[in-house]
Amino acid sequence: MRLTIVRVMIGGLVSVLIILQLVHLSMISWLENKATSISNGRRSAGSGSLPGKHNHSSRDRTRSQHLEAKLDTTGSYKIYHSYMKSAALVKSKSQELPNSDVTLITQCSVNNLYHLVDLVVRWKGPLSVAVFSFGPDTSTFNNVLFTLRECFPAVKENVTFHLVQPITEITETLSSAKALSFTKLSCDTILNDIKDQSLESPQQKNYAHQVPYPSNVLRNVARSGALSRFIFVVDIDMVPSANLRTEFLHLSRSSIILQEETEYSKRTAFVVPAFEMRDDQHVPLNKERLLYDMSHYGHIRPFYIEDCSYCQNHTDYHRWENTKGTAGAVNIAYTVEWKPLWEPFFIGHRDVPLYDERFKQYGYNRISQVCEMNVAGYNFAVLDNAFLIHKGFKEKSSYHAHKLNENRKNKELFLHFQEELKVKYPDSSKRCQT
Repeated sequence: MRLTIVRVMIGGLVSVLIILQLVHLSMISWLENKATSISNGRRSAGSGSLPGKHNHSSRDRTRSQHLEAKLDTTGSYKIYHSYMKSAALVKSKSQELPNSDVTLITQCSVNNLYHLVDLVVRWKGPLSVAVFSFGPDTSTFNNVLFTLRECFPAVKENVTFHLVQPITEITETLSSAKALSFTKLSCDTILNDIKDQSLESPQQKNYAHQVPYPSNVLRNVARSGALSRFIFVVDIDMVPSANLRTEFLHLSRSSIILQEETEYSKRTAFVVPAFEMRDDQHVPLNKERLLYDMSHYGHIRPFYIEDCSYCQNHTDYHRWENTKGTAGAVNIAYTVEWKPLWEPFFIGHRDVPLYDERFKQYGYNRISQVCEMNVAGYNFAVLDNAFLIHKGFKEKSSYHAHKLNENRKNKELFLHFQEELKVKYPDSSKRCQT
């Protein structure tokens, strides 16, 4: 009897949530239609291009023509999927079917987009990027994306952008079906302008206090744009080893257990050891150079070694450093067991569990996903010659003052999350208790 009552209550709550989401979407539609009317009125009154810039009034063909906002699972953010599609995606004839490639997944706020060029140069393949933006000047955001695509052909060819905004944001130009104007900024200064935040409000940065930064929402949104069989989720300020994508693809095609959609290939995370490097240093191309720089100069060290060593140590850096691989190739070096609070970066099947979108700001956002993967029965295999480099040392003094409070709040949520996994995976004997 009690079980029946509980089920009825849960069903009622789900119904209420659905109704609230529909109301949210209706409000978004009404507000944006209103904003579009105002915007059209302004344009009819006459609004010229920025001085000294080139205005492009023709519609960007890779821009979605009818953008519709969707809500995240918490109902706090609105999402514009495929806000600007890569040229390769537009040309693809099999957009509905996953292919054998690996898509690099990342997310950031507008002022961190200058990191994107380094990623594109190294990856040389499909990228899906979710950008968090808020503030009154949506046209600035459009101009930044347009300029990056025009100044860096590889960005236009390989990167698909998605946009995430707070539910309270009224976006003037997104719902307009008419041709949009884009202003091309200076190719010579665009990266420095983004870095210096001269194009955005000072509050437009990751983990801004005014609006909670929805890292897991952004990761899921970016993942939705991946059509490949494998995905590789990294932070925007990280750079992979040279040729990692092509070397992994060779492994997936030559290995019998990875050639097809086997249970092993679907349930294995291919861990890529992560390191951090002092600012303004050259990112090493291969493992040999990385080990040399680490031992001789000391400007490279394991990722999070100062702030959260247990978050990465389970990867077993000592064993990885002493593993001899084949030059110009990546292979599985060894496997490791999951351990509490581990948050490795990995290449995985596109069906790996999504990120829990309740986790925002700092703390437990990636840990929670790996925790669920353990309960779901995933294996963790470390690749021998692959690595990631984070640009800049992670130091405790570099975080904002509210980080500890955010960690405590997310830890409480994580305790509830652990209990929920017992219900979600009732037949699993694995747990991820802290």
